[in-house]
Amino acid sequence: MAIKKTALMIDQELVKQVQEILGTDTTTETIAESLREVIRVRGRARGLERLRRREGMDLEDPEVMKGAWRHKVESHDD
Repeated sequence: MAIKKTALMIDQELVKQVQEILGTDTTTETIAESLREVIRVRGRARGLERLRRREGMDLEDPEVMKGAWRHKVESHDD
């Protein structure tokens, strides 16, 4: 991982708000975690889009789907 030291002008009120959301303590940690969160959000959005389009899914394959349904188990009370 390459790390670069840089000087930034950052709204400290925004940093405080994001620190509360992310549970981070320092500005550096907050910025790094914010960037990671953007990457995670993008990944989740792509995953949801794949689900919406059913890309790579076998949902239309009866052989695959026959094991997906649960059958009600009857209770035998005495």
